[in-house]
Amino acid sequence: MFNIFISCDENYAPHLATTIVSIISNCRTPEMLNFIIGDGGLSSLTTSRLNKMIKSKGAAVEYVYLDEEKFEGLEVKRYGLSIYFRLYLDEVISEDITDILCIDCDTVVVSDILQIKKHVTMDDYTIAAVENIGRSPYKSLGLQKGDYFNCGLMLINMNQWRKKNIGKKALSFLRKHPELCLYPEQSSLNKIIEGQWTKLPITWNAQRPAYKIIEKRLAEQHRPKHEFVESIQAPNVIHYMGKNSKPWDKHTLHPLRDVYFFYRAKTPWPLNTQKPKRNLYKSLKHCLSLQKIFLYHKRRNMSKPLIKAHSQR
Repeated sequence: MFNIFISCDENYAPHLATTIVSIISNCRTPEMLNFIIGDGGLSSLTTSRLNKMIKSKGAAVEYVYLDEEKFEGLEVKRYGLSIYFRLYLDEVISEDITDILCIDCDTVVVSDILQIKKHVTMDDYTIAAVENIGRSPYKSLGLQKGDYFNCGLMLINMNQWRKKNIGKKALSFLRKHPELCLYPEQSSLNKIIEGQWTKLPITWNAQRPAYKIIEKRLAEQHRPKHEFVESIQAPNVIHYMGKNSKPWDKHTLHPLRDVYFFYRAKTPWPLNTQKPKRNLYKSLKHCLSLQKIFLYHKRRNMSKPLIKAHSQR
């Protein structure tokens, strides 16, 4: 079985379902998938819907929980409790699980997720991920540029995770130095790993700042330009991270929002998934200038084949 861990609360349930259905839809052997959901407060109705959706496609699902006392001393107002589940992986998943994919529920997967394993050899990695594209707080953590990874997708060797006590060390650092952890679990994990992680192709965590890197011809010493181009034209995973990037937000500026709605329509939460209708004046006021609207459509054209393949029919 290929184990996939996603944590979520009730507010993000429709997006969780969208991520899951995108994974199942593009996997040639969905019966190989086992979804482990970190339950951060899902309702019984939600879990019932998820169970039916997942099991009807031949995949498996289970739920894990944490007592609230585990989160004592951690910032929860901004991010919620669910983001911290990953730091307790060794406590919430079975000891016989040797590797697991952790993925955020603001992602969609547009290729066979099982293909990600070809990029690692089981014994020689702890975490395989993609660097955080764009601005990253690597300097404050004493890291080099390109060594700060994004937690939106991580393939984790649980044998190494347990052996090195990564989760416990990250929690300890987070509690002692919250001022250094701009993104709580992400920054703390980066500090503990300290650059000793395996880089996946950027296509496995395609992030919106890649458009800017291509347009501005920014110097990215850790990756060649063609990898950034591939990440927006033929991504494996789209990560809707950052301000104005969530497809469900009224003023989203993410060029690939249509792909999200394509998979959202396949979930038990298809209502209110129409692309947000824009009042032109309000949109212009929000964007501040026509330039941003022009840039938005320019970026959509850069990914036109992908958008067309996921257009609603």
